[in-house]
Amino acid sequence: MQTDPGNGTQGTIAVLRNFLMSRYNPQVQLLDLQNLYGDQYLLSNGLLSQDSTRSKMFPAMMKVASMDLKNVESVNMAANNISDVTAVTTLAATFPQLKNLSLANNDISQWRHLDPWRHKFREMRELVLTGNPITGLNNYRAEILRRFPSLKMLDGEIIEGLNVPEFKIRGSSPAVNSFAANIKKLPVSTKAGFFETSEIQNIVMDFLGKFFQVYDSDRSQLMPLYDHLSLFSVSLNTGVPRDLSARDNQGIQNWSSYIPISRNLTRVTTSNTRQNRLALGQDQILQLLRKIPPSKHDLSAPEKFAIEAWTARGLRAPEDAGIMLIVHGEFEEPPQQPGRANAYPLKRSFDRTLLLLPAPATGAILVVSDLLTVRGWAGSKAWAPR
Repeated sequence: MQTDPGNGTQGTIAVLRNFLMSRYNPQVQLLDLQNLYGDQYLLSNGLLSQDSTRSKMFPAMMKVASMDLKNVESVNMAANNISDVTAVTTLAATFPQLKNLSLANNDISQWRHLDPWRHKFREMRELVLTGNPITGLNNYRAEILRRFPSLKMLDGEIIEGLNVPEFKIRGSSPAVNSFAANIKKLPVSTKAGFFETSEIQNIVMDFLGKFFQVYDSDRSQLMPLYDHLSLFSVSLNTGVPRDLSARDNQGIQNWSSYIPISRNLTRVTTSNTRQNRLALGQDQILQLLRKIPPSKHDLSAPEKFAIEAWTARGLRAPEDAGIMLIVHGEFEEPPQQPGRANAYPLKRSFDRTLLLLPAPATGAILVVSDLLTVRGWAGSKAWAPR
């Protein structure tokens, strides 16, 4: 008996539900959707009889799948004559946590034909594109990783990292070309921080543990750290790409609290505004601190922070022996729409540069200068040891 989707929504839903159940393997959490348009069950039930019903079939199928299939980890979309994923873009909305996807033996030929899914599958581990013209394009693997940065396997091969192609400099000596060919090799491995001495490390770690705890709870209690000559400013950097892999970092970034106070010198060009946004002394510093949204720094996860500290002399007087302290890390702000069911704390990344002047007799620390730069969340991969 043929079911005409135009004559009954319930009949169409029943056909799609039966089809999905026949194609789903719960043991391996695999949904096999290869060769959809040649499937005899769908053809015999009229879902592919006309262009109008054919174009609506896949979105309708994903709607049913979103209700019935909650644990899909792998989808096979091979051999579906896909030339642009726009036609099947609802797959990403239905299974955003998909781990494995096959698009083998389709007709994808340009990068823009994959772009509707760019950064959509943030937990994807394996992608198969064999049999598509796109696999022959220059920088194939690099371009795929730009769109799906979480991938561990591509076309059945483990991704161990990108190889920078060797290049030669025209007219240069063999020595110069040898250097250019090996420029990808860094002389020092990436490290999570730097301390000039163990004494500086002890001072800095003790200071930061107390500083961020108070900063997150009651910023007015920080005022004894500053004096009438201390400086503080905030700089907003929206030009740094953010990491979209976190579930709670996918929405639109709202910088409305930071824009009026930002002293980013590449954006703020008038001398009066630059001067007005530089806080001098305790009163102005506290006033500026209160304009910054509430925050939470997760000090229980030291891997989220990179700290550098070394001696800085002559901070206010030639004989001063202070500390230059730079902290890279992240913090959370409360949900901007807490009433919504999907509201999450908003992640931000930051860089904070402080000039500290410890008092030799008492050990008390004076913050001579404090510069906070806030940017979109980028995680901690940049300083992960490797």
